[in-house]
Amino acid sequence: MKFTKEEKNKYFKNLRERWATSKLLADKDKTVEALYNEVGGTFSYYSFYWTLMEMRSLDLEGVPYVDAKTFKGWKEAGFIVKKGEKSKLSGITWLAVKNKKGEETEFMIPKEYHLFHKSQVEELK
Repeated sequence: MKFTKEEKNKYFKNLRERWATSKLLADKDKTVEALYNEVGGTFSYYSFYWTLMEMRSLDLEGVPYVDAKTFKGWKEAGFIVKKGEKSKLSGITWLAVKNKKGEETEFMIPKEYHLFHKSQVEELK
C-alpha cells in the first residue's frame, strides 16, 4: 500500500503525540514503574507503559511482554497465534534515521509494532 507524504507525516505526528502523552503519564505512575522493575526485560519503560495502558483499555489481563508478545515472540516461546487472530495491541520503538552515507543521525522516528495477547495463542503441538 502506498501512502502520500502528507499521510505519512500525519501518521508520525499522531504517533509522536500519543507517545508524548503516554510518556507524561508514565513518569507520574509509580505503581506501573514498580511493576516494570519487577518484570525486568530488554524493553523500555515507556513502551511497557504504552502497552499496559492498551491492555487495560481492552480489559486484557496480564503484563506486557509476558502476556503480550509479537508473533515471533510467541513462536519462540512455543506458542502459535490462533488462525484468524488480528493483533489487538502495539508497542513502540524508536529508530535512528540514517543519512545518505548510511550514518545514523540524531533524528529518530517512532515505529509501531504489533503484539498478540495470551488469549490469542495456543501451545504448539
